[in-house]
Amino acid sequence: MRRVALRGLAARKLRSALTAIAIVLGVAMVSGTLVLTDTIEKAFDSIFSSSYEQTDAVVSGKKLVEWSQTGKAQVSPQLLETIEALPQVEAAAGTILDLSGDANQAQILDREGKAIRGSNPTFGLGVDPGDERFNPFELVEGTWASGPGQVVIDAGTADKEHFRVGETVRVAGEGPVRSYELVGIARFGDVNSLGGATIALFDVATARSVLAKDGFDAIAVAAEDGVGQQQLIDAIAATLPDTADVRTGEEQAAEDGEGVGEFVTFIRWFLLAFGGIALFVGAFVIFNTLSITVAQRTKELATLRTLGASRRQVLRSVFLEVTVLGVAATAVGLGIGVLLAKGLTKLFAALNLELPQSSMAFQPRTAVVAMLTGTLVTLVASVWPAVRATRIAPISAVREGGMTVKRQSRKTFAFGLVVTAASVFGLVYGTLCSGVTTGVRVL
Repeated sequence: MRRVALRGLAARKLRSALTAIAIVLGVAMVSGTLVLTDTIEKAFDSIFSSSYEQTDAVVSGKKLVEWSQTGKAQVSPQLLETIEALPQVEAAAGTILDLSGDANQAQILDREGKAIRGSNPTFGLGVDPGDERFNPFELVEGTWASGPGQVVIDAGTADKEHFRVGETVRVAGEGPVRSYELVGIARFGDVNSLGGATIALFDVATARSVLAKDGFDAIAVAAEDGVGQQQLIDAIAATLPDTADVRTGEEQAAEDGEGVGEFVTFIRWFLLAFGGIALFVGAFVIFNTLSITVAQRTKELATLRTLGASRRQVLRSVFLEVTVLGVAATAVGLGIGVLLAKGLTKLFAALNLELPQSSMAFQPRTAVVAMLTGTLVTLVASVWPAVRATRIAPISAVREGGMTVKRQSRKTFAFGLVVTAASVFGLVYGTLCSGVTTGVRVL
């Protein structure tokens, strides 16, 4: 029966290939989504970790309200002076770098005076130009802003709006719109922008003025030589008010990555939804096609029953045929999914949603999920047609009209292919043309 199943599958190469396409598309979408989101998480984890390589401790305010989007409590300048005076501290700097919530919003205006934002965040941030160890940004051109009339913007905005160093850029913060000299262009890690967000970088004093802040978002601290990290943490903790926390640089990197994790989760489930739709349609096509095939093979299956094949053997034969089809389609879909992940990265870049560059992250979980999903969907869709095949009586081998009318089968099969094509179109349209920028707001 094994040979019969495999020969039957080989005899219907075209139909098998067309049937497998739906599963290939669904598995490719699922595996591609997992590879893409795993790669994004890996890249951002690397960026945040490298940003705090030279930071031993970070002091920041506690979140005001757990569900609030207004950010965290500020850290006072007096606390910075207290921390700088500790013997365990080599250097400390106040920063305005909170990317969570809506606390640090400053809109860059285009040449016509309109805010550059769309549905993306508009950050106004502050860094110490004299100590780059605490600065997660990297200069592409020019210098860091070091006075009340200077600003640095992200490379993505500079490229899109054709801003050049030396020009005047207007920024709207908490107060009136002000004009600044563009003294530099920077990027975050190896990306020109954070998911299409605009970023205006000032020195810390100017950022506090633009954003109407009385204090800092955080204080970054480097320990003296010979001082252990826990020793530094304990010394700082003894000086903190109830509204502030201290953590290691690694812990702060993990916290900064939480916002990105929400963004990645949104993308993952958004794209997996389309993969699920494709798999559902694939299951329908398999059910429809296998039902037709069983009907057309009535004489063949009845002859096998006449020659002594049991119902269980017929059932195994049909399931074997479907399993081979499902495993093959899933393997192909898994490979295409890796290529799809690379294509989606380029697509996001074309939509001004540039993602950090990193080597492709292919987790064993991706292969397991893809293989189980593709194979199980195929098997579940084949249960009823396979059971019907076992009900064919041996006498059907000599019964007149045992074969299904060919014209009707072709129409039904064509209908299945049309549904598959419509699903593919909906999947591609939904992925490329809707909802992509919605998740960026989570940042």
